[in-house]
Amino acid sequence: MIDGKSFFSIGVVERDTGIGRDTLRIWERRYGFPEPRRNEKGERIYSELQLRRLQRIRRLLDQGVRPGKLVPLSDHALDKLEASLQPEEAAELDQSVASIVEAVGSADAGRIETLFRMQYQKRGMRGFILELAVPLLNKVGELWVTGELQVYQEHFVSQQLSRFLNIEIGKTQQTAEKPLVMLATLPGEEHTLGLLMVAGMLSSNGVTAINLGGEVPMDQIGGAVRQFHPDAVGVTFSGAYQYKNIRPHLLELRELIPAHVEVWAGGEGVRRLRKLPRGVTKFTSLENFPLSDAG
Repeated sequence: MIDGKSFFSIGVVERDTGIGRDTLRIWERRYGFPEPRRNEKGERIYSELQLRRLQRIRRLLDQGVRPGKLVPLSDHALDKLEASLQPEEAAELDQSVASIVEAVGSADAGRIETLFRMQYQKRGMRGFILELAVPLLNKVGELWVTGELQVYQEHFVSQQLSRFLNIEIGKTQQTAEKPLVMLATLPGEEHTLGLLMVAGMLSSNGVTAINLGGEVPMDQIGGAVRQFHPDAVGVTFSGAYQYKNIRPHLLELRELIPAHVEVWAGGEGVRRLRKLPRGVTKFTSLENFPLSDAG
């Protein structure tokens, strides 16, 4: 259920939608949406309903629809547009994903663990991530946007998945060898589950992965490179990361790291980036790592 009493600052909306505050102001003037209120300081604040609508718009923008067509649409028109962009014979939601979503709704951590274990034994690390984890997270995100799952439920399933993956990655890393890839997100990027799935995919290929986690300062990444001597450094950017900062931050990272160490960049934020700094390799999905070039 959407809480009509919750309001968010423009900074929070920018972070959670990936839509810049300047763009939000332009849309407000040009299209009449969003329609923020003002707090006691005169600052813009946005309702949860508007935040979720902006999430929908962000998803459609990523599919190539232009803002001028999207922003003025009613919710009903957005529903029709989303339906028109789906494959005519869209596959039904995998039963295992549906079962996990049901277990999330009842907060049944034990059931989720059992379902994860069954799917992992059936598919292995690579299949578990690509065929279960990715569709599951996409579905959970859709249900959050429509108000069918709450924020705490989204966090709950993310924590369960993170815990499971950390345990299994730890087991596979015991026999991992060269090349060695060091992973991190930069300051301002709180989303680390994608980073963990990258570590899982690397592990499934027998690659040694050192996961430093989220929001690691640049100088600390440089220090870690000097200590661990990785063949590559991988960073991820979610769609909520400030788009205008991605390229400058990658450029700074590239200049900080020795030339012989590769820099890989991935995530939804990088997918939208048209030009990367020289010496930075982009991977747009969990399946296309430049593994053959490392080491």
